[in-house]
Amino acid sequence: MLPTLLLGSVAIPTYPFFLLLALWAGMWLAALQARRLGLDGDHVYNAGLYGLLAGVIGARLWFVLSHWNNYAGDLSQALSLSRNALSPLEGVIIAGLVVLIYVQRQNVPLAVFLDALAPGLVAALVITHIGAFLGGEALGAPAAVPWAVEMGGTLRHPIQLYEAALGLVIGIILYAGRGWRPWPGFYFWLVVALYSLGRLLLEIFRAQPALLGAGILTVQVAALAVLVVTLSVMAYNFTRNRAYEAIQ
Repeated sequence: MLPTLLLGSVAIPTYPFFLLLALWAGMWLAALQARRLGLDGDHVYNAGLYGLLAGVIGARLWFVLSHWNNYAGDLSQALSLSRNALSPLEGVIIAGLVVLIYVQRQNVPLAVFLDALAPGLVAALVITHIGAFLGGEALGAPAAVPWAVEMGGTLRHPIQLYEAALGLVIGIILYAGRGWRPWPGFYFWLVVALYSLGRLLLEIFRAQPALLGAGILTVQVAALAVLVVTLSVMAYNFTRNRAYEAIQ
């Protein structure tokens, strides 16, 4: 593992550095794709910046409100930006809402904008999980496979690399099908469907996954729900597209 990067005399935490790298690379690729699809690439950078700020502030605020008893006596502690004092899921939801508001206010076609995001999301996924592996973030389940890695004194599945590999596979599929876009939004929903399917399969390799009781994995339930919704959206759009072509 490489929890810290040394740049000269400066020590930088590996995982946060890779998160920033993933954000930059993701927005850069998304901006390139936006231009290919006829959009102004600046919309990607603007939406990304607003979403990032809203997500961080929202994740911190949500955590503070959820643990109000710990902060009521000294509100100055609420200004801490410790990664352990954030609510990631709520932050992502808030960031997504802000991005949607920006897109709507700027009259940017939502489906085309989502297609522009697709390659950037895949790149960010790969870079983030490589950083998670190097930084020792998250733990795989104990394993005896030849490629197991030692973390916490135990040989484990390199779950971070599994997820990075998932991102690479999605990227290859996206690149191979780059000439086929049956309807606006297809690239984005394809990425969501493939990632949901991947998480559904990979979650069993994670150490101490969250449970809904009786051995049911929380992330698998969520991934299955997202997959069902995504496939429904894709089926609807394919059906509508065929109906439109028949009329023409």
